[in-house]
Amino acid sequence: MKASTTSAVLPCTPDAFWASFLDESYLRALYLDELQSRAFDVLEIGDTSRKLRIVPKMKLPAPVAKLIGESFAYEEHGTLDAAANEWTWAMVQPANLDPKSKPRKDAVTMHGTVRIEPTGDGHCRRTDNFTVEANIFGVGGLIESSIEKELQTARAKEYAFLARWFL
Repeated sequence: MKASTTSAVLPCTPDAFWASFLDESYLRALYLDELQSRAFDVLEIGDTSRKLRIVPKMKLPAPVAKLIGESFAYEEHGTLDAAANEWTWAMVQPANLDPKSKPRKDAVTMHGTVRIEPTGDGHCRRTDNFTVEANIFGVGGLIESSIEKELQTARAKEYAFLARWFL
């Protein structure tokens, strides 16, 4: 199992952050334009929750890419605890999402939180914590390391995108 934390100060208030985080136009710009996902759909969105379907563009080692397939897709299900300024999410790999994918039930699990804290002067600090676990004999550690690296890269891009979004 791999756990990781990333953090950045953003040029917005916590309320402005959450408004964007739950805004479909922001999500489309982030996932399709900035992160260049192969496909992206908002399945459900509300004031305190969302469900997204994502086919990420990933750079993975050959054994991992062969194992999970080129059309790997997942759903992200998350909810906001507004009082705590914390988003909790989990990756869900629905069966038969894509006929080209090679889903392995519960082989890879991911979950995490996004915490927002005001820092003053109209800024806030975003802290992301996530855990990835791959239960696949012989390549679990390689998968975990690869996904951790991809998530850290995506978060860095998202932080930079957020800074531009609010300017």
